[in-house]
Amino acid sequence: MRYLFVIVSLLLLTTGCSNNIVTQNENPFLFSYELNKVEPKHAKEINPWLQTARNEAEVKIHSYETKDGYKYSYVKGYKDVEVTYIYSNFEGKLKQRFIKGSNDDEILVEVNYNKLICCNTNIYETDDNNLNN
Repeated sequence: MRYLFVIVSLLLLTTGCSNNIVTQNENPFLFSYELNKVEPKHAKEINPWLQTARNEAEVKIHSYETKDGYKYSYVKGYKDVEVTYIYSNFEGKLKQRFIKGSNDDEILVEVNYNKLICCNTNIYETDDNNLNN
C-alpha cells in the first residue's frame, strides 16, 4: 500500500512539474492585426467614426482605441501597412508604417493587443515621410 502511495505521488508530482514547464515556455499573446476589418462588437462605434474620418479632408490619419484592447487606424492615400512592436526604456510601443499608394487608396487597420504588455505609445510613420496627424 505504501509503495502504491509513493508511485501515485511521484506520478502526480512529475505530471504537475511538466505542465508548469510547458506553461513557462509559452509566449504570451502580444498583438495581432488585420486590414479593412472591424470586429462585430465594435461596429456601432467604429462605423460612424470611420465615416467621419473618410469625410475629413485635412487630417490624413485617424485613430480610435477601444477599452478592450483594440486600436483602429484609418489613412487616406496609403495602400498597405507594416505593424511592429518595439520595446525600449521599459515600455512597449506599437509602430505602424504606412506604404504610399495612390490618392484613391485608403486603409483601415485593426490591431488587437494584450493590454498587460502592450501598447501605451503609438508611432505612425510612412515610407514617404508625408503623414500629418
